[in-house]
Amino acid sequence: MHFDWTTLALQAVNVLILCWLLHRFLYRPILAVMDARRQLVEGQLTEAATAQSHARAELAEVTVLRSGMAVERDAMMTAAAAQAEAVAKARIAEADTQAAAMIAEARKAAQAERAQALAEAKGATLDLAMSLAARLLAQAPAEVRAAAWLGLVERHLAAVSEDERAALAGSLGAETPLLVTTAEALDDTAPWRERLGQALGTDMPVAFAIDAGLVGGAQLSFPGAILRFSWKDALDALRMELEQHDDAR
Repeated sequence: MHFDWTTLALQAVNVLILCWLLHRFLYRPILAVMDARRQLVEGQLTEAATAQSHARAELAEVTVLRSGMAVERDAMMTAAAAQAEAVAKARIAEADTQAAAMIAEARKAAQAERAQALAEAKGATLDLAMSLAARLLAQAPAEVRAAAWLGLVERHLAAVSEDERAALAGSLGAETPLLVTTAEALDDTAPWRERLGQALGTDMPVAFAIDAGLVGGAQLSFPGAILRFSWKDALDALRMELEQHDDAR
């Protein structure tokens, strides 16, 4: 086999020329295009990374904002709940106070009505007692009633001290006689003059008057004192005692 070095040399030169041409007109433009594409992709990746960073930052801000809004919302709800509870408690307390005041007022009114009813009942009872007393006295003879009341007066004057009797008798005179008031006219005034003079130990002027309001009994009016022996005075004293007893309660 014959090996031609010239042909080999030409083939080598052709190969070198072809490689140079490929490198010059094909490989370098392709590399330039690929480099440009790489730079474009890297730029886009950088922009994407930057946008992603901005997005992540914005997301973090939104997350923080949402967290703050949630905390603020919870705080507002807590404050609103506390305010509503306070308002409810205040209304309940006000309602309790009003209810207590109404109950106290009702009790006070009930007590006042009860006291008034008792007072009216007692007054009616005393009025009835006075009416019954007048009826009972009307059934007894006038002279018997007069003698009974005169005896009561004598016993009272006998029970007081001599100084008191002397003071009563000394206060009487021609212009200041002893005034004897009875519920009805006396048929005979002489016994009263005589027995009153004996009880007081002196002869004195006596005047007589009538007051049907006494119901029964007599009233002796001295210039400085009044001695009451009537049923009206006894019932009035009983009425006053009952009123004082009610006030004490």
